[in-house]
Order: sequence, then C-alpha cells, then structure tokens
Amino acid sequence: MQSQTFPCPNCNEIISDSSDTCRFCAAPVDRQAAMIAGELQSRVNQACSDASFLRIAAVTMWIFLGLHIVPFIPLVGWGFIATFFIVLFLFIRWMVKFGGLETNDTDFQQAKRSAILAVVLWLAAIPVGFFLVPVIQHAVFS
Repeated sequence: MQSQTFPCPNCNEIISDSSDTCRFCAAPVDRQAAMIAGELQSRVNQACSDASFLRIAAVTMWIFLGLHIVPFIPLVGWGFIATFFIVLFLFIRWMVKFGGLETNDTDFQQAKRSAILAVVLWLAAIPVGFFLVPVIQHAVFS
C-alpha cells in the first residue's frame, strides 16, 4: 500500500502516515488514525483537483459562448454546447463523490466554492447561451 500524507493532529503540519512520530513536533502517530486521516487527505486532494478542473471547464464554456456570438467562427457553438454538458456532468460527479465529505480543510472549502461558482456560471449560461445569443445573432447578422 502506498504511503499517504495527512495533517498532524498536534501541530497540523503535513506528515506521512508511515511515520511513528511527527517530524515537526515529535508527537506520536497512531497508525490506524494515520491511515484514516491519510485516506481523508487523499480524498480532499482529489476534490480540490476535480473542483479546479470543473472551474476551468466552466470558464472555457463562457469563452466558447463569447466566441459563439460571432457566427463567422465555425464550430464554436458546438464547443459551447459540449462544454455546457461537460460542466453539468462534472458538477454532478463532484457532488456525488465529494459533496458529503466532512473536513475543516481550508483547501476543501475553497474547492467547494469553486464547484459552486462553476454551477452558477453554468446556470447563467442557460439564458445567455440559449436565448440572448441567438437573439443577438439574429438582430445583428440577419
């Protein structure tokens, strides 16, 4: 089994779950608690990574949407549609995997805010992408 890291319960510095004592404060490390904490930290790290990717996908969706206003750029509208559904899928997946995760980790709290920001951007894209942009394109380019 691969060694994982977790915050020391005594000093909150990141240490390996294979350590007998914390290298920062010399507090003893309970093996069972270290394994559980290491697994939790691994899930938090994955949640942060996935939330970052989700936020990037949501911003990319808006870039495609902005470029879609100009109808002379082919396939950009399909890029918007594709990223629109990808963001929805990624958000649902993130919530299923990490929505119930209970931790005080500040990075996880930031990841949760990133996931919420992504869904807000997704919701805002519905009226803009499916109603406003077609009206603008029809008014300006017809």
